[in-house]
Amino acid sequence: MLSGNEHIKALTEAMIIKGREPHSLIITGEHRQGRKTAAKYIAAAMLCEKQTGRPCGVCRTCRMIRDNVHPDFMMAKANENGNYPVDSIREIVSDAVVSPNEGRVKIYLIPDFDKSKITGEQVQNILLKLIEEPPDHVVMILTADSREAFLQTILSRAVCMNVTPCTKEECVSYLGTLGKYEYTDIAEAANALGGNIGSCIEYLEKGSIYTAVQNAREITKAIAAGSEYEVLKVLNECDSKKGQLRDTLAVLSVVARDGAVAQLGTELISCDKQGAKSLSIKYGSGRCTKLYNIINEYIMRLDRNCSKTLVINSLCAGIARI
Repeated sequence: MLSGNEHIKALTEAMIIKGREPHSLIITGEHRQGRKTAAKYIAAAMLCEKQTGRPCGVCRTCRMIRDNVHPDFMMAKANENGNYPVDSIREIVSDAVVSPNEGRVKIYLIPDFDKSKITGEQVQNILLKLIEEPPDHVVMILTADSREAFLQTILSRAVCMNVTPCTKEECVSYLGTLGKYEYTDIAEAANALGGNIGSCIEYLEKGSIYTAVQNAREITKAIAAGSEYEVLKVLNECDSKKGQLRDTLAVLSVVARDGAVAQLGTELISCDKQGAKSLSIKYGSGRCTKLYNIINEYIMRLDRNCSKTLVINSLCAGIARI
């Protein structure tokens, strides 16, 4: 259910066995790295009928949590922009006083707080009293890319855990157990995306991250060739939603990172290692570092709801000036 991350499994087991489960947990880590999977693992461990500190995976409770149908495990849903409607969070606070339906606790998961740029602080303020004075039967789990997404008053009252990527070998092994993909395809995904299982699955399913990898490779080639037009063309062909553009820039930033360290003997981790080497030869470490910085600057601008068209045009102009 949760590959790797033995530190999370061990801590969860220790807390449950000692009867010291926290009422509030914060799980951080990169997007698609398994934050929600970790939250479901913890929920299953807390509610598992065998109560060994780890989910058995076979009892009725574990199966219901796996299928997202357990009445005592509830996941909040954000709108299409990643923001949580305030009224839906108030409903959670109101529902929290009601006793569990089946289990010994009710667990609420509010994922991807890093995407909630507009309502994030307001939502946390609404949750604060529940987190400060929770009913004995309530557990709240919040996830985000980093601790910076949360107010200090929330952080001070929660147990924080961080998910880490699997090794490439662990990722390949896990994906092989699913029985859905060819080994050559699994190896291709892992070579492009490392041990991020969520990203690899989306790549294998030809989802957004698959398109982002292809886009990043084309843009890398265009930058190395000095073709501003081709860079602009690929970025403009991204899906109309900002998510596709953001995924492309996130993947591209790792290629730029590899370009910056390629001549230092550091391990390359991007989806386009050869392209990164070409950038390194053309621009050198310093200019690749500038490229990395400018890409991440415009990722942040997208996250602040800047216009997609403005981001693309400004980013291309910035790349041309490097």
